[in-house]
Order: sequence, then structure tokens, then C-alpha cells
Amino acid sequence: MHEAQEGPDRTGRPWTDEETARIVAQVRDGADERTVTARARRSSGSVVSRLRRMLPLEHRSCPVDMVVPALRDHLRDPDYDWRAAMLLTPPPRPVVRPPEIVRTGVAGLADDDLVGIAHSVLLDDRAATAALRERLVGEVRERGLGRDVVAAHESYLATLREPAGIRDVDEWVGRWSTAVGLGTERYAAYTGYGPWK
Repeated sequence: MHEAQEGPDRTGRPWTDEETARIVAQVRDGADERTVTARARRSSGSVVSRLRRMLPLEHRSCPVDMVVPALRDHLRDPDYDWRAAMLLTPPPRPVVRPPEIVRTGVAGLADDDLVGIAHSVLLDDRAATAALRERLVGEVRERGLGRDVVAAHESYLATLREPAGIRDVDEWVGRWSTAVGLGTERYAAYTGYGPWK
């Protein structure tokens, strides 16, 4: 059985002091949340929110269904000042910074380190380093550092040019970059050369 609703719908309108005092009196007299909400002509959420603000700060986090009983307990004390409680503002929530994402392994390498390590490991074509080479090439591609690794190899071959009898560094770099999976358009013509087939 629903109680008669008093006055026009108040949903979305500011609370008046008179309305607030009325809902306090209803809670003090034993009215439940449904009755208070119907009489106030407001949404249940609005009424519960208003009543929650009348609780001491340490009790404001109680479950929704416990707000009215908790306030009623406090209102039994004749010295409880619900108006003063409404003026209290909870302390700000602590600023929580999410932990920094720490990458490990190949993904955790800085770009410069990745380029240097990738170049060094890619020079070794033994089966023992195959899985590592594959992971390094994948990370180099993902970060867009292929040209940097190729440039490192270009510099490396330039230092070996005379002793190794390398005449065309570009050709050797092209063969190598394609063989290790970092081939670029610049070296696309050299896909079938030498020991890297």
C-alpha cells in the first residue's frame, strides 16, 4: 500500500531546508526508505544521497540499504547534529599512480640497445641463435627500427671493406638485410644472393 504523495514531483530540483527537515523527521519517526522517497516525490537515489550526507564521515560508506537505519541510530541521540554532519566534506581520495610498466627481455631494451644487440646477434647465423634472431627482428620491425639496424650493418661493413675485399657495400648490405628479414625497398633486388638464401 503506497502512501499519498505530497505536492508536485521534485525530481531534479534543489533540496530546500524544509524538505530536508521533513525527511529527517520521517526517518526519526521510523519511516523506511520507500516511504520517505514517496513522500519527498524524489528518486530513491536522490533521497539516499541526501540522507547519507547526514551521517558522520566514517559511516558514509555504508551500503545503500543501511543508510536509513544508520541515520535513525544517530538521530536517537538528542545531541546528534545532522546539519553539522552535512557540512563535513570527506577528505580527497589519495592520488594513486599506477605502477610504471616495466618491460623485460627483448621488449624492455631501449631503442639504441635493441639496434646494437639486434645487429650483433643477426651477424651470427648459427641455429642456436635462431629463436633469438626471430624475436629481435620482430621487435625491430614493430618499433620501425629496421633502417637503423641496416645502417649499423652498413657501418660495420665499411670497416671490413678492405680486409674482406668488399667492393660494393650497398650490395652486401642488401643481401644481409634481406636474409635476416629486414630487407628494405632499397635492397629488394638482392633477395637471392650468397650464403643467406
